[in-house]
Amino acid sequence: MIDRRIRQSFFFSLFMFISAPIFGAESPWYLEREEDNIDVYIATIKGSAVKTFRGVVTVDSSLKSVLSVIADASSYPRWLYHCKSAKMINFVSYNEVVSHVVTDMPWPLVDRDTIIQSIKTQDRSTKKVTIKIVSKSGMVGNLPNTIRINNISGLWELTPLHNGQLKILFQMSVDPGGTIPKWLVNSMLIDIPFYTLSNLRQIAKEPQYQ
Repeated sequence: MIDRRIRQSFFFSLFMFISAPIFGAESPWYLEREEDNIDVYIATIKGSAVKTFRGVVTVDSSLKSVLSVIADASSYPRWLYHCKSAKMINFVSYNEVVSHVVTDMPWPLVDRDTIIQSIKTQDRSTKKVTIKIVSKSGMVGNLPNTIRINNISGLWELTPLHNGQLKILFQMSVDPGGTIPKWLVNSMLIDIPFYTLSNLRQIAKEPQYQ
């Protein structure tokens, strides 16, 4: 029953670990990577030296297919960059869920985990779906050798185009906690959206998501 609810809901959760609140970023977005039809942009938050990211790709898959992938928690380790595990912990409605996600960090850093609230809305005229993501506290005890992330904000925008394609925008900002080397942060700012979108594009073509 839970698996069915997950697949029918928009369930999305994230594992990211870089930056500060993304909404209200005032500096321009700079294109940092343009490859394989995926664009990755970086911006600096007003009043902060930390940056945040946005990834954009246009795919041949339908809105239904991409939402089906996002709704399938078991698929997360296959396409969410560095996702170690993910599960729904509270099904509020088909438009709102709370989930627990663990991120596999490279040695010698310790893993991160977070509690995510995801809320879906859809524009009736354009059919565009927006999934807003924020962190929540409690609900899951602290894991050993893992740092809890308590400050996340982000979104997915899925926009159907007139030619039958789908534009996907993935934007995220996170306070990772602990200490992460600057070189790794800079690398991840680009790698997270690029590889997540690249993987999602492929997974959405699989028969079970049609």
